[in-house]
Amino acid sequence: MLHKKVLFGTAALAATAAFAVGCATTEPKEAKQETPSKVSQAAAEVGATYYTVIDFPQGKNTVTDTEKQKLRQLAGVANARGEVKEIQVLAWADREYPAEGQKVASNDKKLADDRVAAVKDFFKKDLQTDADIDGHNMAKRPGFFAELVNSDDNKTKSTFENIGAAPNDVGNRQALVGNKASKAVILVKYE
Repeated sequence: MLHKKVLFGTAALAATAAFAVGCATTEPKEAKQETPSKVSQAAAEVGATYYTVIDFPQGKNTVTDTEKQKLRQLAGVANARGEVKEIQVLAWADREYPAEGQKVASNDKKLADDRVAAVKDFFKKDLQTDADIDGHNMAKRPGFFAELVNSDDNKTKSTFENIGAAPNDVGNRQALVGNKASKAVILVKYE
């Protein structure tokens, strides 16, 4: 009996490790509505062809060397396909997307803004992209006017929230694999 438990435990551990390695790939992903990834579904819904997800160190807006490599790979794949029209950067603070009516600390808003700026700077200075780069601060919800006119910011945030790619702090909390705290999603769109 003990032998079966050890064997099962070892198999479960191996499967978990294989899943973690598979999820940790740095390859840019193609946005598809029919895939099980919520980020992929949301990216396709807002018109992106490719995307990648990068991580930030807690409390920092620094794009690490590992994450810069992901951005370089995304740019390489994107540029090989043709002229990029737009790059969108959705950046979170160190917490999930706020629920409607939830108060957000000003330092969280600033951290997400700083992370957007860091990714933009990397694309403009290091990768020398000519594409338009739009930022979405995922530490704050769209304002009344943005909702009223259904701005691009409102559409993007609503799509990510409704599909579950931007889990919020209240209600159904996502598993660790699904969270976006301390992350940014970078979307690539074409003409």
